Amino acid sequence: MTAREQAVAAEIRRIVREELREPGPFSDDEELAGRLDSLLLLALVTAVEDRFRVILGADDAARTRSLADLARLVAAREAPPAPGPEAAP
Repeated sequence: MTAREQAVAAEIRRIVREELREPGPFSDDEELAGRLDSLLLLALVTAVEDRFRVILGADDAARTRSLADLARLVAAREAPPAPGPEAAP
């Protein structure tokens, strides 16, 4: 994973741990559906959409199996950061 994808994955793990209160380690390759029930998956998608300001549809869910898959998808969809102020001449 790229550095940005790793940062997104770390934030997703934080969401799972702190907002969804799902204890224990969550590896990048672990299947989301194997760890979270359908209500927690929906809560995760909603939290990720809110945090990263992206929209994830049903097609995305069908091809997103692991935390790493979700991190890659979110990083690809996320708007690039706004450029900083230019130095004054």
